[in-house]
Amino acid sequence: MEPDDPPRKHYTTKPREFERVNVPSSAAPPMPTAKELAQLAGNPAPTPRGAGGPKVGDPNDVYVLLQHNRAIERKHGQNEVLIKKTTSRRKRDYWLLIVPSNLLLAVLTWQGRGNPFILVCGLTGMVLATLGITWIMWQVMNDY
Repeated sequence: MEPDDPPRKHYTTKPREFERVNVPSSAAPPMPTAKELAQLAGNPAPTPRGAGGPKVGDPNDVYVLLQHNRAIERKHGQNEVLIKKTTSRRKRDYWLLIVPSNLLLAVLTWQGRGNPFILVCGLTGMVLATLGITWIMWQVMNDY
């Protein structure tokens, strides 16, 4: 004999009515509306033009602090930028790759000169190696 199933649970949403804990008494005056609160606050107070800008002698004024920092940099010579021309090793590395790779392929092509397939493959390899190394060195890589 099978045991009886537990009673089915009924899930519902939370109750829609709010429970009022401190219900106002009937003798209390009604709560003010938003319009009445705005009237109680009064008209907005006009501010003078430029009131949001920096005050004279303000120690936290950003522009004064920046001018002070720049004056100190100029005094110590840190404001000058030294541009130094660096020589690139890219041209040297390019030729160090092109010459041996083409020389190797030229020797292999010369050794198989009796076979037209090896001749075509060797010449094609030389062209592809030259174009590939040129593209990588001058288009893909940055100056180093």
